[in-house]
Amino acid sequence: MNLICEEDTKEALDIIRKYCLNHNYRISVAESATAGLLQLMLSSCENAGMFFCGGITAYNCRQKMKQLSIIDKNCMELHGVSMQIAEEMAHQIGRKFNSDLSLSLTGFATPVPEKGINELFAYGSFWYRGEIVFTEKFTTTTVNQFEGQYYYASSLIRICANSLILQRLV
Repeated sequence: MNLICEEDTKEALDIIRKYCLNHNYRISVAESATAGLLQLMLSSCENAGMFFCGGITAYNCRQKMKQLSIIDKNCMELHGVSMQIAEEMAHQIGRKFNSDLSLSLTGFATPVPEKGINELFAYGSFWYRGEIVFTEKFTTTTVNQFEGQYYYASSLIRICANSLILQRLV
């Protein structure tokens, strides 16, 4: 069974894989809303062990603080989801795994009406050798949790690959 069915996502993963292998770079991931899907995508690449360090799934604010040293006075109020938290997650996972590149994703894949979360969105961030390259907000209207998670993860992977190409990092 091949979980990654979109050709552009497969190509994006291959760009990231080749980039890391060609430069002897390593990549790590911190995620919440995608619950390990980014890690699954990267680990399914050919020769993943040669470039993928691993990742952390920190599903709530307490774990983001404990596992990733996220210090944000608004973390609990924002349910662990903001542009700044995504950037700090990317930065901290890169440092924790001593990787050259890192990706992070935090957001909501299902509504949480009791907390006033009715619109689904996530922030994804790409960290490259000590600097944030981009942070993007993704939105989805799907009611299927997995479809939303897949959309967030594949969107971040594709934008990361495009960023490597556009910045002539490839």
